Amino acid sequence: MQEEQTVTFQPIYEGYQPWFAKLYVIYLLIIAVVTLTRCAGFVWCLRKLRKDNKQAESVFNSMWTDCCARVTSSRELAKFTLLVSLLNFSWWTADIFLAVRTAKAPNLGYILPAIGDALTALALGTMICVALYGGSMWAQSALKRRKTAWLGQNRSISN
Repeated sequence: MQEEQTVTFQPIYEGYQPWFAKLYVIYLLIIAVVTLTRCAGFVWCLRKLRKDNKQAESVFNSMWTDCCARVTSSRELAKFTLLVSLLNFSWWTADIFLAVRTAKAPNLGYILPAIGDALTALALGTMICVALYGGSMWAQSALKRRKTAWLGQNRSISN
């Protein structure tokens, strides 16, 4: 008689996440919260610029400069987040290869899932960077439209 043999799966890689990867996730969560608060502040600033169309030029320029600084800050934050994402990926990959170097029998069953986890973190950071940069581009165009509308309205008032 033949005995039934059950095939069991014993993974080589157990999903190790180094401390800096956990810190990176906390950083991304903080960036998400900061971005949401900045978006709310920017929308409020745009509404204020639209409401007070008949305000003095110095007040408008001051508010417009403040909004431009927020947009530039968002763009710089996107660049910084990309650099932090690349640093995290590089550090995690180096950590994986150092572990492989000391292993008796390195194999792809360990390396590929570990690199996949590092790439997942890189992709998440890149998506946040794209969202931040795209949002700052949209905000820049909204500011330009607002200034053009204000200039057009003030020219018609002065004529």
